[in-house]
Amino acid sequence: MEKNRQLILKGSLVRAILTLAIPIMLNNLIQSLYNLGDAFWVSRIGDVQVAAVNFVWPVSFFTISFATGIAVAGAAMISQYIGANQIADANDTAQQLYIFALFFGIIACTFGMIFTPAIVKLMGAKGLLLSESILYLRIIFIQVPFLFMMNIFLAINQAQGDTITPLILNASSAILNILLDPIFIFVFNMGISGAAWATVLSMVPLSLFGIFRLSKGLNYIKIKPYDLRFNLQKMKMLIRIGIPSSLGSSGVAFGFIILFGFVVQYGDAAVAALGIGNRLNSLAFMPAIGVGAALTTITGQNLGANQVERVAKAYRISILLALIFLIMTSSILWFFAPNLVSIFSSTEEVIRHGTFYLRALAMTTWSISFFNCALGLLNGSGHTLHAMFLDASRLWLIRIPLIIILGNLTSLGATAVWYAISISNLVAATVAIILILTGVWKKTKVRDLHILK
Repeated sequence: MEKNRQLILKGSLVRAILTLAIPIMLNNLIQSLYNLGDAFWVSRIGDVQVAAVNFVWPVSFFTISFATGIAVAGAAMISQYIGANQIADANDTAQQLYIFALFFGIIACTFGMIFTPAIVKLMGAKGLLLSESILYLRIIFIQVPFLFMMNIFLAINQAQGDTITPLILNASSAILNILLDPIFIFVFNMGISGAAWATVLSMVPLSLFGIFRLSKGLNYIKIKPYDLRFNLQKMKMLIRIGIPSSLGSSGVAFGFIILFGFVVQYGDAAVAALGIGNRLNSLAFMPAIGVGAALTTITGQNLGANQVERVAKAYRISILLALIFLIMTSSILWFFAPNLVSIFSSTEEVIRHGTFYLRALAMTTWSISFFNCALGLLNGSGHTLHAMFLDASRLWLIRIPLIIILGNLTSLGATAVWYAISISNLVAATVAIILILTGVWKKTKVRDLHILK
């Protein structure tokens, strides 16, 4: 990975961004296709089952969000250590990431399986939606420790500038899931629980392979799976930098739980449409996620090497690239919305809701380029508190209040939710631009905390 390191620190920034971002985009595409494949096979059972899978998605997202925040912190620290050529510190940080993911994953899995019924009831599910959601979510919790392992593998690879290995691993997992889905759902006649088991079994072997690969040495980084000793200084630093990102992700996840709680009052068709729309929209904005993630690595390594102006230039180029991609994908969403939704449901009401939702999103999806590039810049510089504010405010300070206002002051029904989500993207992008213009990202938080010697 020395070649990538030199490209990130000294080479063409357009080439560096695309070299890192394209595999991440493909990775996200595979993940989205993985989710859409899941939705496609579940839709063959019924709309309630589609609604159930989408309804409990925020709960699993909430469960992994804390570990994801720590992984973001670890990636920022490791990338800056590599930029400063402090490989021993990068290795120590990776080891602590692994220990954290292992212990927290087991705890989250145990508590999640125990409290699944109470969680789904609190969200407002009733009847068949309630029973199907419980059945699916309880099995999904089994994959949590393995998902945590996969997350740290992805974070460590990203920090080193290696985006190809995660792409191969995720592609393998997605293909395995798509193959297992129809077997477990229809051949074994397991219904929605078959979809859950297919998801779990497609994750386990690949996550174990990721840990095995790290134990043998992955470019700069090597971990020792059986060495579970805490490095108190590194663990404190991971938590200190990671907590804001974790709280931000958790807040977003909890906000989605509240969001689905609002939508469920408009019926199962609206819940199904929201889930289908979100999955399809994830395809549209994946270029911004890829470019933002690439910017995180470029920011971390260049700030570690004291190249602040190069980071500023990378940020501007990243916005332009993401914007070009998103204008194209948003156009596809707008023109083909009904055709896309009808792949996953033949119910007229679901198609109607889903089409309106996708077109509302298409009007503002381009603005996510500014939002995700800001997150990449802030996370790469270790300013996870600011990234947390940005991420959480879009949902809690903008989207949910808009849903409440439009829902109570108008007779729009579920349409109020679709409008609120679309408008919140535009407002959040404006806040992101203002935050970056303050220049807060220019001083790396890792150096402020005296990690780098």
